[in-house]
Amino acid sequence: MMAAPFAALRHYLPPWLQHYRRTDFAPDVLASLTLTLLLIPQSLAYALLAGLPPQVGLYASIAPGIVYALTGTSSLLAVGPVALASVMTAGALAGLAPVASADYVALAALLAIISGGLRVLLASLRFGFVANFLSASVVGGFIAGSALLIIAGQLPTLLGVTGVQGATFWQVLRNLLRALPGFNPLVLSIALSSLLALIACKAWGGRLLARLGLPAARADLLGRTAPVFVVGGAALVVAMLDWDGPGGVAVIGALPLRWPGVHIPLVSVDAALQLLPAALAISLVGFVDSIAVAQSLAIKRREKIDPDRELRALGLANLAAGMTGGYPVSGSFGRSAANSQAGARTQLANVFGSLWMLAVVLFASSAFARLPLAALSATIVLAVWQMLDLSILRLARRYDRRDALVFAATALCVLFLGAVNAILVGVVFALLLFIWRTSKPHMAIVGRLPGTEHFRNVQRHRVETQPQILAVRIDESLYFANVRFVTNQLAAWINEQAEVRHLLLIMSAVNAIDVSALEGLRELNRGLEEQGVALHLAEIKGPVMDKLVGSGFLAELSGRVYLSGHEALQALETVPTPDFAI
Repeated sequence: MMAAPFAALRHYLPPWLQHYRRTDFAPDVLASLTLTLLLIPQSLAYALLAGLPPQVGLYASIAPGIVYALTGTSSLLAVGPVALASVMTAGALAGLAPVASADYVALAALLAIISGGLRVLLASLRFGFVANFLSASVVGGFIAGSALLIIAGQLPTLLGVTGVQGATFWQVLRNLLRALPGFNPLVLSIALSSLLALIACKAWGGRLLARLGLPAARADLLGRTAPVFVVGGAALVVAMLDWDGPGGVAVIGALPLRWPGVHIPLVSVDAALQLLPAALAISLVGFVDSIAVAQSLAIKRREKIDPDRELRALGLANLAAGMTGGYPVSGSFGRSAANSQAGARTQLANVFGSLWMLAVVLFASSAFARLPLAALSATIVLAVWQMLDLSILRLARRYDRRDALVFAATALCVLFLGAVNAILVGVVFALLLFIWRTSKPHMAIVGRLPGTEHFRNVQRHRVETQPQILAVRIDESLYFANVRFVTNQLAAWINEQAEVRHLLLIMSAVNAIDVSALEGLRELNRGLEEQGVALHLAEIKGPVMDKLVGSGFLAELSGRVYLSGHEALQALETVPTPDFAI
């Protein structure tokens, strides 16, 4: 009798928990330890990148991971602080409060809550498709521009230069050049040695461990955890040589041994309204980035990812981050891949990883006091450099240079206008490019291949045509931006061929017709009728046909509707010239 309530409750559990096996427990726990080793230096570094105290990165690594694990659809996606969300947070809060101040921290938490709420709202409306407005060129350009912006922002820390600020890439570089004579050699030595050590570990660490007898997969995984050892080594050097004194190497300093708990930050309504555009941009970028990672992992495991549920889960994770002293979070490709490589089988690995982070915050945060900021900046620079992927730009240059222009324009907007504004500009560019492309759709006069029922372009193939029949294939949906071009082109072809008495539109590629296009077809039909030309349609898709029937347009049509172009040609070859009253 007690089994039924538990069976009903099971349906509300996340998929991975419904079918959890005892044999998954040990691999998940071991993977969570690896995940924590990766997460500690990244959390500290990304919080500093966002302009926040380092402990905020630790806070943002606790609740979001647990909440996503209970609500998401990916079995491996690791949710927490990431570089893109961090730099967008810094851009959104620039000028609203002093960096790292209490007001700044409260605004960052509120930004996470607003962006989380927006995602939950969009998910409830099943608006997961809105992420499709971010084309590959926009996302690629945004990531490339953000990578350069992040690297520029880390240069002052790598050089030990203080007081260098700037809202844009060029402002940072200009102010850095002015302050460059005051660089700190000790800081630069820590930065360069950390960076070289990280590069060496990435390039040769895995292969060296494999030569020592470790399995290749485990050797590569240990190579991924190099940042925690490099940063720890840098901290040890600073402590042993006492380099963190006045005028020496800047370090993190003492962190509070506490977790802030659950609370809602108190800020003014005006400040909250100012954050709305940035919150929407962060929501879209974070969702696109996370869903791409989740889907790439799901393909390997033959899992199904639900975009709307993912949008809601990421929203709830950001709500949890904002209410527990964190800032906007997203899915991390690097940590998710490492999670998989470490042998994680379910989201329990991320749950345990979050619990380990809570233990670190409560009992071991003082261990980070002498971590040099330059070493953390080195980990950021190397991680971000790997984001600088120009393969999309190269592909766009070969395939369609207009997409390459969108890529470049978005990247430049990040550098000149900031990350948040660049997303809005990039979306506008992409939409304008789409409208421009579809405003002049491809149209072809077609004929029948001899001995077949297939129709092909008369300019590309040897086909059969009839002088009284003009068959045209339209290779685009019809809507307000292109209907005038289509009807004008059809009218021009009709005028060039005076013997034409039947115009056949083959609409196999037309997926939709809006009201403006429908009115354009009605005008075309009436104009052709006055010239003694009948308008016929063929190969109309079911949803489009349903709309046309409901509109009453087919009752006005001077010709007929045919199932296929072949059927239409067979019928029209024997139909006499239409006798319209002129």
